[in-house]
Amino acid sequence: MKITYNTFSEKGPRSENQDHIRTMTDAENGRYSFVLCDGMGGHAMGGTAAKIVAASICRAIMRKRDGDEENIRFMISRAAWTLDTMSDVYGGIQMGTTMVMAHIDGKQLTVAHCGDSRCYVYGCEGKAKYMTTDHNAGNCIGAPLARGFFTGHPDMATPDVFTSKVEPGDRVFLCSDGLWSSIRPDILRDRMLDDKDPEEIMDTYKFLCEKYAEDNYSAILITIE
Repeated sequence: MKITYNTFSEKGPRSENQDHIRTMTDAENGRYSFVLCDGMGGHAMGGTAAKIVAASICRAIMRKRDGDEENIRFMISRAAWTLDTMSDVYGGIQMGTTMVMAHIDGKQLTVAHCGDSRCYVYGCEGKAKYMTTDHNAGNCIGAPLARGFFTGHPDMATPDVFTSKVEPGDRVFLCSDGLWSSIRPDILRDRMLDDKDPEEIMDTYKFLCEKYAEDNYSAILITIE
């Protein structure tokens, strides 16, 4: 199988972009990792928190070279500890970020998330295989996050983890809430399944976000060919 991906991350109407994307590819061994973090605007240095968490997870994946569920959970707990430690470097400042990631190792897909950044997985026939559930208090969109990465609360970085086999024609889409809140769910789904070049699909999302987004917006579209 061949894995291709397209990304974008834009500040939208905000003064700065607190979203952060990291990708790692090892095509020779069939290993790919994608991490998207959305620094929380209500917290100081949200962009820094996003970078710390994404970098910590990617470093751990590089070291362990094993993305099974147990190791993914361990990497995420280490990232929460790293964020907590780094807050001391910045004078004890409170930081927070969401996180969603997808790791592909051969035919094995592992998805993990904390917060309200999302992952959608669609099969080659347009059938939904998986969609993350936002971690808002009371399961209410817009409510404070019940899970995520917060300094002083590493216990809140408890991920949902999903594993599946990937097949040719599958698409995996990661995005921050600035994107999914700007596009109607049916349009988001239908464009993801368009029989078009992935770059064209991403351009459509960017166009819609440029018109309607009220926040930073970021996305990763992964195509299994």
